[in-house]
Amino acid sequence: MNIRKIILQGEGTMVDFKTTITSVEKIARTLVAFANNMGGQLLIGVADDGSIKGVKSEDEERYMISKSANQYCKPAIGHSFEEIKVEGKLVLVVHISASDTGPHYALDENKNWGKYFRVNDKSILCK
Repeated sequence: MNIRKIILQGEGTMVDFKTTITSVEKIARTLVAFANNMGGQLLIGVADDGSIKGVKSEDEERYMISKSANQYCKPAIGHSFEEIKVEGKLVLVVHISASDTGPHYALDENKNWGKYFRVNDKSILCK
């Protein structure tokens, strides 16, 4: 994987950057949007402008992603992790495949289930 090339291309339909994971509900939308589309890669430790921040605790980030994928997405979202050093900092890459068991729904802060799709660099709620 050429992570530098991916970062230079920026966020889009199949790539999203997160400096850190702060909310299982918010990240569930991204996971669902990728699974409902063509799949995607979530790069944790990368800011929206493409600068490398690195992750402080990959275990905590993995926990948040897995909790979100299993408890805040229905059906659950399959995913895998890859750790890559960039500029001496650790970037956690989360791979989400296009789903064949969808559509998937994400649970939001108000306890409502919504179906999301990826449009450009946004996860959009579909009614």
